Amino acid sequence: MQHISLTFLTRSILLLLLYQAAGCHPDSDKVLPAYNDYKFDPGVIEKLPVYDSLASAIIEKIYLFQKNINENDAYQAFRYMPASFEADVFTTLPKGAGTDIDQYFTKLGKNFIYGFDVFKDSTIKIYVRSRPLETALIDIEENLSYYPTGTKIRQREYPVRDTILNPHWQYWAWINKQPLF
Repeated sequence: MQHISLTFLTRSILLLLLYQAAGCHPDSDKVLPAYNDYKFDPGVIEKLPVYDSLASAIIEKIYLFQKNINENDAYQAFRYMPASFEADVFTTLPKGAGTDIDQYFTKLGKNFIYGFDVFKDSTIKIYVRSRPLETALIDIEENLSYYPTGTKIRQREYPVRDTILNPHWQYWAWINKQPLF
């Protein structure tokens, strides 16, 4: 009988952990107020000309980024984050990419960019900032997506808020509950 109870307890704990990890939190409704109250930062929007220049510098050397995309990676992007310690993230630019890109990082500042992804289809995702909303144990990750052809901009679904800034730019924020660990 004790063996059955221990097995049942172990399974119950595992199911509870999986339930929490999957985002099926009984208190996930705490995300909705943060989602509804979220306001896009006008400072990011004001810096759109600098982001445009950054995107142009990346597009000019797009082949250097695309040739470094790992075909076996499901995400299939060149991810550049100079301050990252993750193994699958590039912390240096490809040789020949030029110094313009780093200059735009400096011009934007740490509160307005910490990395970017370049995809096979030439779209670019810029990681603006990630910050906790400690009062509700919520994380907000702000991003910009650049669509060089001005197509494929899709409206995102909850828990992501988005706004289209022009035919090439979408500003979006992923609002989610902070992880357990």
